[in-house]
Amino acid sequence: MTTRRIWSADDKRRIVDEASRPGANISRVARRNGVGQSLLYRWRKEAAASGDQAPKFVAVALPPPEPQPPNPKPRQLIEAVACVARPASLIEVVLVSGHTLRVTADVDPDSLSRIIAALAGKS
Repeated sequence: MTTRRIWSADDKRRIVDEASRPGANISRVARRNGVGQSLLYRWRKEAAASGDQAPKFVAVALPPPEPQPPNPKPRQLIEAVACVARPASLIEVVLVSGHTLRVTADVDPDSLSRIIAALAGKS
């Protein structure tokens, strides 16, 4: 008689992430983690249906900013918060200045450029 194992959500997510890597062999991942292939396929399907996928990170290198003359009046930045119900894909941009932008994949590139320029003090 075999005993059923209860998998934590973190274990499932870790195994599904491993199986979702490019070039991953599902049967090897399943064997290595002591999971049946069919169960692993079910977890992957459930994760995809719930939108529970690990974020994708891409390194982006921007040229260093050009030196700007000192601004006699400090700018006041207005922080705007937009509440979006779990966007399909979210891009996070972390600027050298420490500002973080989170936008959806369908953001207008020109608008995004203007926002980044404003945060960098180049508008």
